[in-house]
Amino acid sequence: MSDIDPPRTVETRTTYDPVAATTTEVTRTRVRSNSAAWWVAGIVAVVAIIAIAFMVMQRNSPAAANQATADAAAAQGVQTQSAQDAAALAQSNAQTQAAQAAAQANGAQATAAQVSAQRAAGAAQDAAAAASDAASSPRAERPPADREGADRAPPDNGPPQ
Repeated sequence: MSDIDPPRTVETRTTYDPVAATTTEVTRTRVRSNSAAWWVAGIVAVVAIIAIAFMVMQRNSPAAANQATADAAAAQGVQTQSAQDAAALAQSNAQTQAAQAAAQANGAQATAAQVSAQRAAGAAQDAAAAASDAASSPRAERPPADREGADRAPPDNGPPQ
């Protein structure tokens, strides 16, 4: 008996006839149908038909699937290229801005140095003008005591007491 065979009920009845001295055996077999097995078989058949239909439909359009994959890859490549271009542009802009900032800083230093040089030149011109004015202006006469004392050192009186 295999697992596929439906369940059976076997009933055996034995009777003894004392008059005839015979034994009679009656066997009754009842086979019950298992409807759950039919339901399972039906569901498996439906799933198999759906799977076969799906595979048949997919075989007809592998080019479309390949095309969709190629389109997706191309779009991703374009996005990657766009991101790389944006990064290169940002780097170029940063370098340009750094160069401009350095040029402005150098320009500011040059301007500050130029202003300092102009101030120093102005101070030198003012000093030269003052010296020229002092040399060209008449000297006032000093008193005679000043003239004599200017050449001599003060007298040394010794240590203070």
